[in-house]
Parts: sequence; structure tokens; C-alpha cells
Amino acid sequence: MDRISGLPDEVLVKILSFVPTKVAVSTSILSKRWEFLWMWLTILKFGSKRYSEAEFKRLQCFLDRNLPLHRAPVIESFRLVLSDSHFKPEDIRMWVVVAVSRYIRELKIYSSHYGEKQNILPSSLYTCKSLVILKLDGGVLLDVPRMVCLPSLKTLELKGVRYFKQGSLQRLLCNCPVLEDLVVNLSHHDNMGKLTVIVPSLQRLSLSTPSSREFVIDTPSLLSFQLVDRNDNSHTFLIENMPKLREAYINVPFADIKSLIGSITSVKRLAISSEVGYGEGFIFNHLEELTLWNKYSSNLLVWFLKNSPNLRELILVSETDVMRILVCFPGYNRVLFLNACC
Repeated sequence: MDRISGLPDEVLVKILSFVPTKVAVSTSILSKRWEFLWMWLTILKFGSKRYSEAEFKRLQCFLDRNLPLHRAPVIESFRLVLSDSHFKPEDIRMWVVVAVSRYIRELKIYSSHYGEKQNILPSSLYTCKSLVILKLDGGVLLDVPRMVCLPSLKTLELKGVRYFKQGSLQRLLCNCPVLEDLVVNLSHHDNMGKLTVIVPSLQRLSLSTPSSREFVIDTPSLLSFQLVDRNDNSHTFLIENMPKLREAYINVPFADIKSLIGSITSVKRLAISSEVGYGEGFIFNHLEELTLWNKYSSNLLVWFLKNSPNLRELILVSETDVMRILVCFPGYNRVLFLNACC
């Protein structure tokens, strides 16, 4: 027997945890000693965007046969990367059910297929007490059942997800009492005209949209806020209760965002891309670092300088300026001019 095979099981499993899951599984053919060691792994990653149809077929057979026999009492992380339409929703649901039964802590699913009925999430996922991180990317349908309780969920990422009905997202959010990080990248096919985010515990929020929306946001514990409009649309904002906000990145280049600006005046760091000013009555008393991107006007620059009495650092970024200049003048520590390509 070789020296490695003579090591204790715990050590061998630890060694396997440092290699891709596919490689760890392949060691099962080495000998009887190695046959079932990979089944004790707590981090499992299956699939690839580059898999062929034949490779996906083999993966499906492998998971159907072996995943229910997995021996680790707790799965720390389970990731599925699914491409095209090679998998049936019921197959994926079964795999997730198995992961949930092992007290899963992190679940990541990527699916590039945007079918009409991609409800691949089992109802047991929505009551998983151990789940801390949930990341869904691509053609996944979020059909939130009546019974929802995710008491440990702290991070939620939803990118390109479809929603079964208008209130699906908020129903989910209402039942995540310790949620701290939320990323929502909306798409044209998401079936959501109004986005409501009411989460008392939320600390970091990132929203991205390709179309016009109505935003309702109430997040009293929020520290960081990011909003990106990917297609220069017009939006309606009802934002309140952001007294702890310290940093914001706003890329919404349309005419009137006064209701949004009035909610972020407590920030210390602000990066913003817009072509217009924001009216009178807004004072950024805590603002120390300001970044103006691309199509800022001289009026906008003057407006921020006038209404930011404690500004220490000003960064101006444009597509044409190639100079990087350090300028010092009374009241400001430094001003940087950057090329947007840098």
C-alpha cells in the first residue's frame, strides 16, 4: 500500500477537498480504499458551461445514482452549473432535495435555459434552517410557496431569475429575518414591474434593471447601496429609512432622481453617473469622497461642491480625459482626473 492510502480517512478527505469535485470523484477507481472517500466531501461542484450534451448526460446519471448515497452529514456548499435544456426540472429538484436533507449551508445554481417551466427549486428549500447563502443565476423560476422560513439566510443573489408572480420576491424577503446581503439583477422576462424590498436587517443592497421600474425600498440598517440602469430608463422611487447608509453607487442617467438623491444624503462615499442636477434642498453633510462618472456637467460639479461641505476627495472620470492630475486647494484634499478606460 502506498503512503498516501495509509493516511486516516479524515486526512484523505481533506486532501480531496482541495481538488475539483470531478477529480475527487475520479479517485474512486484507484482502489477499494478510495472508492467511497469522495462521498464525505462537504463542498460539491458539478457541471460546466462548456459541457457537451453527452457530458451532461453522464453527469445526470452520476448524480441520480450517487448523490442520494452521499455520506457527509453536512454539505457546506453545493453548486450546479447547467447549460441549455439537457436537464429535466424534476431531476434538479431531486438533487436539491438531497442537498437540503444534508443541512446545506450554501447553494449556487446557474442555468442558461429560459424555458417556461423551469421550477427547479423544491418546497423544502424554502424552509431550510441551515441555509446561509443562496445564489441563483439564469433561467430559474422563483415560485415561493405559502410556507417560507429561512432563519439563517444572510446572503441572497438573484440574477436573471423569473418570478412566478408579482409578490414572489417580497414574500421570500419577508421570511429572511437575518438577511444582510441582497443582489437582484432583473431581466426583461422577470415578470416584475414593481420591486419591493422591505428588509429591516439588510446591510448591503445591489439592484440592476434593463427596463423601467417602480422601486419601493425600506431598509433601516442599510450601509451600502448600488443601483444600475442598463438601458437609460425612467423609474419611480419610494425610498425611506436609510439613516445608516455610508456608501452608494448610482448609475441611472435619466432626468429626475430627486426622490432617490434625498434618501442617500447620509453617505460618506458616493459614485454617480448622471447628466443633470438634482434641485435645491439636498445637503451631503457627511460626504467625504465623490466620484462623478462620464457625462457629468460643470453645473453638476458645482452643485456637489456647493452642497458637500466636508468633501475631502473628488474623482472625475470621463471617456476622453487621459490626464491624471493631483490638485490641492482650500477645503479639499485632492482632485483626480481619470481616463474611464483605466
